[in-house]
Amino acid sequence: MEITVIARQALLYGHIIAFALALATIMKEDVRLLRARRIDPASLHATAKLVKWLLVALWVTGVPMLVMSIRTDVSLLLGNPKLLAKLIVVAALTLNGIVLHRVAFPLITGKVRNPNRAATVAAVLGAVSTTSWLYASFVAVSRIVASYFSLYDFVLLYLLALAIAVSFALLVVRRRLKLSLKLSDELIEMPAAQRRRLSALLIEVENAMFDRGDAQRRLRANYLAAQHHARHHENFGIVRPAHNDRQRVMHAWPKKPSVSALRPERGSGPQRGRGLHLSE
Repeated sequence: MEITVIARQALLYGHIIAFALALATIMKEDVRLLRARRIDPASLHATAKLVKWLLVALWVTGVPMLVMSIRTDVSLLLGNPKLLAKLIVVAALTLNGIVLHRVAFPLITGKVRNPNRAATVAAVLGAVSTTSWLYASFVAVSRIVASYFSLYDFVLLYLLALAIAVSFALLVVRRRLKLSLKLSDELIEMPAAQRRRLSALLIEVENAMFDRGDAQRRLRANYLAAQHHARHHENFGIVRPAHNDRQRVMHAWPKKPSVSALRPERGSGPQRGRGLHLSE
């Protein structure tokens, strides 16, 4: 086996791992931003730093594979619409990432003067970033449809996906980001002691909600266990009353009369119900 084959396989493996980690990190951060009530600058900067190094790893592993594939024959690159489309999308998401780092992140992590403008810029650039990463993954696995697609088809589909994503971001995501930015700005303006009290209160609320959910799960488990126990006895024709039910049945049942109560008293006349005498 040639050394170039091993090197190409190693580069491909590293390329796939870096791409998978980058896509998972971006999707996780997007979901967290949409669900969070306020912007967390530390988490945002950590995610941006990780994605930046993963993007560098993609270029470091992708360019050597490209050189090994086409060598010095540029016509091989121009005759491969799938490869050209992938290069265009990766270049677009790289440029978009630079703009995100330089423009969008400072707008939403610092002192927000215009929440509407900051939310608009962040929503649009975030939509372009997420769409570009997802479309790059589509192009990478488009082996089945690659023979039917030209470069024009790949680019047109990419632009259509961008239009849909940006429209959704402007209609839905921007409003959510604007609200998060306002809450974050109000939290920054609070005194330190008040921020600590608010953080402690939020932690207590989260713990209470967790305890409530745990109690509800235990009650549901006990209820299902009782239902299963009762169904099991019904299937086998066994009906066992509960402990309190057995006590009520025993108290309600008439007691057995004693022997002394049935025996007639000495020296007494005939009494109905106490015995039978010959005189009767």
